[in-house]
Amino acid sequence: MSSSIAPTEAKLAVVLGTYNRIDQLRRCVQSIINQTTAPYIIYITDAGSTDGTVEYLRGIASVSIVPILAGEKLGQAKAYNDVFQIVAAPYTVWLSDDNEVVDGGLDRALSILENNPAIGLVGLKTKDKQGRFRNAPYIGGISPAGILNVNQGMLPTDLLKKIGGFSEEFRDYGIDPALTADVLYAGYSVVYTKKVALLHYRNWSDDPDSEHYKWLMERHSLAKELYIRKYCSHANESAPAPLVGTWIWRIIKRVQQLFPSALRNSVMARDLHNILVGRYIRFYDPLLTFGEDYHLVQRKFKN
Repeated sequence: MSSSIAPTEAKLAVVLGTYNRIDQLRRCVQSIINQTTAPYIIYITDAGSTDGTVEYLRGIASVSIVPILAGEKLGQAKAYNDVFQIVAAPYTVWLSDDNEVVDGGLDRALSILENNPAIGLVGLKTKDKQGRFRNAPYIGGISPAGILNVNQGMLPTDLLKKIGGFSEEFRDYGIDPALTADVLYAGYSVVYTKKVALLHYRNWSDDPDSEHYKWLMERHSLAKELYIRKYCSHANESAPAPLVGTWIWRIIKRVQQLFPSALRNSVMARDLHNILVGRYIRFYDPLLTFGEDYHLVQRKFKN
C-alpha cells in the first residue's frame, strides 16, 4: 500500500469520474490502494452525485486522494480533460468507477512505460464480471479504422497533454477509441498488458426493449459515425486492411461452429482474432513480445 505523498512526489496520477455509484466507487478506490505500490495520487471528479458520494469523497480526501466536485454533468471528455490539466505526475491512467484493479495491474503498466519509451499507451487488459460479455477472456474491439481499442489505459502525461486529452467532440461515448487512434497516429506504439489488470462491473441494461438500452445504442451509433469521419480517412495507407487475416479468422469461426469447444471464449482465440483482424498488429506479435509483460503491439507503419 502506498503511503501518503505530496502531489509533486507522485509517479502516477489516477483519474476517474463518478456519478451516483458510491458502492462501485468505494471498490475501485480501495483496489487502487491495495494493488498499487508506486507513488500515486488519485483524482476523482464527481458530476453532482446525490447518493452520499460527495460525503464519502470529503471523508477520504488527503494529499494522495483529491476529490474534484464539479457538481454537474460536463461530459466524460471535458470532466477528465479538466483534471488532466492539473496533473503533474509523469504518468497518467484513466479509469472508470466500475473498474477494480487486480494483480498489481497499475504497477505492471507503469513498468512497461518506464522501460519502453517508444510505447505511448498501455491498454489495461479488462475482463467483464457481469453483463453479456462476462464469458469473454477480455474486452476490447477492433475499430472501423482497424485499431484495437483501449478502454482504460496509461500513458506519459506529456504525451497526453500534447495530443490534447480526450476529444470533446465525442463527449461521453467513443472517447477511448479516439484517444487510442490519436496516440497511434502520432507515431507511438500502443500495447496491451498480457495479464488482466482490471475487472469491469458492467451494469448497463441488456434488454433491447428498454429505453436505456435504446438510448445507449443511439449514443454509440452517433459516436461511431463521428469516429469514421474523423479517423478512417487518416488510416495509414501503407497498413492495408488485413484481408487475408480476416478470411483466416472466418475459417476459424466456421470451425468453431462445427466444433463448439474449439477455442471458444479462450484467451488464445481472442488474441488470434485481434492479431489477424487488427490493421496495425503484426502476425508475428507473439514472437516479438515473448517474455514481455505486454503484447498485441500496434505500430503505425512507415510510408
